[in-house]
Amino acid sequence: MHSLPAISPTVEALPTPAPAPEDTSSPSVHDSTDLPVTDLRPGGSTVLDPAEEVTADLDELPLVDLQVLHSRVTNQIEREHLSPEGPHPLTRDRQQDVTAELTARGLAREP
Repeated sequence: MHSLPAISPTVEALPTPAPAPEDTSSPSVHDSTDLPVTDLRPGGSTVLDPAEEVTADLDELPLVDLQVLHSRVTNQIEREHLSPEGPHPLTRDRQQDVTAELTARGLAREP
């Protein structure tokens, strides 16, 4: 039987980066949607609360902004389905409007 030489692994500690200074300025806002680009609150910018304002001119939104809006509305619908009240009527309307705009642009899959 062959014996392997004992190898002692060496582990070097990587230097710990200094923490980034906290940004106390107001969150940056995207020009075309007025939606916050970054929001560190739990649930933050990945959902679109019914109380948040949204532009009414979906047909004028750039494609990327429309897709982000669709994602946020869809995440909000999923979150609201878990509540006893179910989805908020405004959130359902937003989902229909955004999906209709994506369909009009030929980007949404038909059910």
